[in-house]
Amino acid sequence: MKSSDKKLDRRKFLGYSSLALGAGAGLNPLEAFGKESPTPPPRKPKSRYLKYKEQLDQCFSAVLQDVMDGMGFRNQCMDPAIRPMQTSMKTWGEAITIYVEAVAEVPELPFQKEMELIDSANEGHLLIAQCNAPTLSAFWGGLLSNAALGRKMSGVIIDGGARDYNEITELGFPTFCRGLSPYDSLGRMDGKEYDVPIECGNIRVHPGDLVFGDIDGVVVVPQSIVEEVIEKAYQKVQGESKVRDELRSGAGVEATFKKYGIL
Repeated sequence: MKSSDKKLDRRKFLGYSSLALGAGAGLNPLEAFGKESPTPPPRKPKSRYLKYKEQLDQCFSAVLQDVMDGMGFRNQCMDPAIRPMQTSMKTWGEAITIYVEAVAEVPELPFQKEMELIDSANEGHLLIAQCNAPTLSAFWGGLLSNAALGRKMSGVIIDGGARDYNEITELGFPTFCRGLSPYDSLGRMDGKEYDVPIECGNIRVHPGDLVFGDIDGVVVVPQSIVEEVIEKAYQKVQGESKVRDELRSGAGVEATFKKYGIL
């Protein structure tokens, strides 16, 4: 059998994986498993940060970092090359993490770790991926965005590539990445571990951390300080609203700063 035929047979056997991640196998997933679905992993509890929805919906990345600056956590912003697909995209949630690294050939079970992690996700989870590969390829795409929406995930932040721009933006699913690429990750990189500490955009992320992304960038709030950061950030947002109103009405910048300590 030619090597190309072997590769085709492998993709037929793993048709569900290929189809689910947009690898382009073009096969019915039921054929790959004899019409039996794989047993899904247990779902995680909903995000612990959903209780802060009212406060976090009014926050933005800069105010969270300002608060952490004042607490001594001055390096919590990911590499600015990690950008939202659309400027209007904003997301926050409890981090679920995956480490992805380069591979030289198609693994026996490609996409297995990615599928397990997404199947375990629940409402308010934000997938954070470290893609340790030399070539930009698409860890994320349109079909996975549909799967994530079905599990009420908050979004995905990738230290790597994505594709299917039109589908993802029509869905409005918050997707942050280093860039777009037609390259599939199949045979280029593959998930190795999940629910482990990773580095995304040169910032350490632990499972359970609060991660917040908008057009200004992505910040990571260590879970040990989340409650204090949210409380202070919400107070700062309310204070900035007062400052904004006074400045717009003609108040002096220096006088306003002295009054509120906010600029």
